[in-house]
Amino acid sequence: MIKCLHIVALNIPFPPDFGGMIDSFYRIKSLAEAGIQIHLHCFEYGRKHSPELEKLCKSVNYYQRNTRFSSHLSLKPYTVASRNSRKLSENLCGDDHPILFDGLHSTFWISHPALSGRRKYVRVHNIEHLYYRTLARFEMNPARKLFFSLESLKLRHYERILKNADALLTISDTDQEYFESRYNNAELITAFHPFENVISAEGTGDYIIYHGDLSVSENIFIAEYLISRIFSSLPYKCVIAGKNPPASLVKMASAYENIRIVPNPDNFQMSELIRNAHINLLFSMTSNGMKLKLLIALFSGRHCIANSNILKGTLLSRACHIEDSAGGIILKTNELMRMPFTTQMINDRKNILELYSNKFNTGRMLRLIFP
Repeated sequence: MIKCLHIVALNIPFPPDFGGMIDSFYRIKSLAEAGIQIHLHCFEYGRKHSPELEKLCKSVNYYQRNTRFSSHLSLKPYTVASRNSRKLSENLCGDDHPILFDGLHSTFWISHPALSGRRKYVRVHNIEHLYYRTLARFEMNPARKLFFSLESLKLRHYERILKNADALLTISDTDQEYFESRYNNAELITAFHPFENVISAEGTGDYIIYHGDLSVSENIFIAEYLISRIFSSLPYKCVIAGKNPPASLVKMASAYENIRIVPNPDNFQMSELIRNAHINLLFSMTSNGMKLKLLIALFSGRHCIANSNILKGTLLSRACHIEDSAGGIILKTNELMRMPFTTQMINDRKNILELYSNKFNTGRMLRLIFP
């Protein structure tokens, strides 16, 4: 019997070039390869229609977000209220296939009476109100800071809508504990990613890399911290790569001969930067959700130095060198730059990452959605 699934995505999940879209695209790809016919529903927001998604899915429907000011006045979070499409509701009601809402932002219709009795699931990418509180904390623009603060409050209240789901698909142990304690319907399905196998290279690289979306205030703060407290004190080449770095960050890095900013690398260039580095430095100010950059670095990079925040809620501590202080990172970097990455290290990593394979997680999803 053919198995069909509706997936409501908060954006068009191609290209898979940042956390949520990486998890979304490779989950769709894995389900399609497992024989599931997917009816994909995407809200358009700065991305083009995707022939790649149309090849993977039985159907792809696109909807405009309502970004008018009226969406800000709703009691619902703006991120939810702006994804209110009656056409989406009509399309979901056209059959009785199960529905996967990809992110809390996409759940506007989850409690509608027309969908009562349907099997409904939500992929929760993180604890959204805590994430927006973090965005507010690091935002310097007063208007954006106010928006993130108000959105955090609205998301905290709105989150109770998740009781309408048959199950919540959580992404980390920390999120699993949080949602299970509140809604008693959570299942841990770790993040989907581009790799079927570990492709880390043996040997040595000659630089350290930090990568992330450099238009996000938290990542800018981290990059500035790394430049001033760590990279400027190292004798090695240091690379900071990511989308839309601000001019102030580029100027700050230019004061040091060993630090290079790589702005807006495409997927191939970013992959090569991560794989060829000797050390991937992974740093976060918060422990929200699952950081996809951690999985990407472990599946494709050499040595990984990570702070406790980025590892919290995962089973990946054994695959990383954990350092939280600038001094500790500098000492560990000096040690690892003299240590080649070996075949044994690669084999150890393969064993650790077995529970994070797409095939394993696809099987768990299918048993949950199609019992």
